[in-house]
Amino acid sequence: MALTKGNWSKYTANNITFWECDVTQTTGENDNYTKVIDFIDPMKPWILMVNTAGASLDDAALPVDIWGGWTTAGLTGNDTTVAWTSADGGEIASAVIDDVKTVGNAIVINPNYTGAKVQSTLAGVRGVVAVPAMPYYAINCDGAGALLAATCHYVVIQQQ
Repeated sequence: MALTKGNWSKYTANNITFWECDVTQTTGENDNYTKVIDFIDPMKPWILMVNTAGASLDDAALPVDIWGGWTTAGLTGNDTTVAWTSADGGEIASAVIDDVKTVGNAIVINPNYTGAKVQSTLAGVRGVVAVPAMPYYAINCDGAGALLAATCHYVVIQQQ
């Protein structure tokens, strides 16, 4: 099963680039995920914001996972079958944000960070996570059950 994925759009202001993606999920899905991110410099820190529209996405914890790969294969599947569609990629950071079911959260992705991973929470705590530098990424909201019919808004921010 291939879930609905939105296209990334880009704009730049003050030497900072913003990419946005809307993923419209259906009630038949347990996950939502983005198309491949192939536009960031993986050696520089970047910010990932998920569900910035504050939509009600589900009725349970909805953690965010980051996937990476060496080709533009991207993600496919639903629930326990979500996977990078070729053997050259896989999940590289799980639950980097612990729950975005109704409130948008953000995390700093820094390939040079060596400290402990700190997850964001609904209480507003923000964190930093080290993710391996990969040429391609995809982001997955990993649902525990059926999602609601809603649109999840993703934002990636990186200084150029």
